[in-house]
Amino acid sequence: MNTLEHLRRARELLGRGQPELAESALSDAIDAAVAAEDLVLLTQARFALGELLFQQGRDEEAIPFLQAVVRTERADGSVDAPVVASARMLRQIRGQEPR
Repeated sequence: MNTLEHLRRARELLGRGQPELAESALSDAIDAAVAAEDLVLLTQARFALGELLFQQGRDEEAIPFLQAVVRTERADGSVDAPVVASARMLRQIRGQEPR
């Protein structure tokens, strides 16, 4: 499977109420994006996993993924939305913004 297929599978699993399997699919998406050397898809996969962990209250586990997203820069703006959302979640984890 490629990165997009893993991301799609994770969304389906979440829709079926299977977050553990979705988490595994997102980890696979990260691995696939690394293998493909696709920074945009890697950022999307990291964000999706960080967001899932954040929503589950697993803040310590979410932090490395969210921080990796925040450190991502693309001049074309293709990763701006996940970067901004990740920064907001990190501020919430740190208690700088309400959850």
